Amino acid sequence: MAGATTLYFPEVGPEWQDWVQVTNVGTESTRVTAIARHAENGHPTWSEEKTIHPFECWTPNVEAIKENASMQFSADQPIVAERHMHKDTNVLDFVGAAPEYGTVGQRLFFPELVSGAHDWFRVLNVGEADAHVNITVRNRNGDVLRQRHHVIKPLCCWDLNEEVMGNVNGTVEMQSSQPIVGERHLHYQGGKTCVGQFGQMIADAPRTLFFPEVGPAWEDWVVIVNVGREPAEVTMIARKDDNAQATWTKKHSPLRPFECWTPDIEDIKVKSSIEVRSNQPVVAERHMQSGTAIIDLPGASAEGGQVGIRLFFPEVAAGAWDWFRFLNVGEADALVNIIVRNKQGDIHRQVHRQIKPLCCVDMDEGAMGKVRGTVEVQSTQPIVGERHLHYQTGHKGAVVGEYGVVIGE
Repeated sequence: MAGATTLYFPEVGPEWQDWVQVTNVGTESTRVTAIARHAENGHPTWSEEKTIHPFECWTPNVEAIKENASMQFSADQPIVAERHMHKDTNVLDFVGAAPEYGTVGQRLFFPELVSGAHDWFRVLNVGEADAHVNITVRNRNGDVLRQRHHVIKPLCCWDLNEEVMGNVNGTVEMQSSQPIVGERHLHYQGGKTCVGQFGQMIADAPRTLFFPEVGPAWEDWVVIVNVGREPAEVTMIARKDDNAQATWTKKHSPLRPFECWTPDIEDIKVKSSIEVRSNQPVVAERHMQSGTAIIDLPGASAEGGQVGIRLFFPEVAAGAWDWFRFLNVGEADALVNIIVRNKQGDIHRQVHRQIKPLCCVDMDEGAMGKVRGTVEVQSTQPIVGERHLHYQTGHKGAVVGEYGVVIGE
């Protein structure tokens, strides 16, 4: 998979304490240009530029953006960026959206819509012409309950809330005549905490998904949706970390097109990974809950840009409880090299691990060396890397989670 040279963040502005870090993951120095555009008319309202060396980080002054906007990063070399939005225990993190990273396309899908919560969506048209967007809201049985149509001008945004969606428990599909990014914020517990996600491209949806971690440490909840045209037979398998022994299996058949399945994963009593197999394309989402600490992650797949032999995390944070987990989804032992760099791109530490097929290895900030910078993971077998960042100061009680981004083979 080729790295992206253009990244998008649909929302940035004064409503949140915003923090964005962009990293050059190419082999040569590159000038990176950041542009903020007014959400309603697409006019540029702010810009900054900086030349950064390979694996150097840049944190632009996004606090200078005084009105709600979208943001675009452009470079000649492949880049990866991450945005954190802070407001007490409400913390969202987004990796910059791009077609190469499975988050920009003409058909996007959100596996979960929640009635009774403050659910908010933003759609950004990143094409060169007006985007004719059709939004289809379905209930958990896959029945179409509501459709909305809208025209979005190039580089402009359209905001929707749960009232427009119809206060439904179900799913949301977005089809567009132009490439779009869909960003969702779901606010829980009367505004005490929230999660954020991008819509998943389903033009080439996977039939195999992975969740590197599930178990009794969290209140876990998973939804699986058949996005194919035929009924699906879906199997979920939980495996132990150290020997890949299956500890729990569930099957569901038939799962009708766009029907949701929420298996009883609270029955899994040992920390495990999960594999989802289907004979039709599927997407999934997992929520992990512990008080105000809530993480949501899609099912990881090669098609979605989360499974590969070279992964990158745009941020590692000294002073927070930072925790990483790696799952080998290959057929042989994975020889894994983890490279920790500071923000200047200097290698601070390298850690080597050997992971058996379908087994996991965990690492915390102590093993990483308590650095502010980035993490690159190179492997001889395809892997998934999952990171949880637990805030210890400032926003204590909040946690964010992400997968490592595949940046090339």
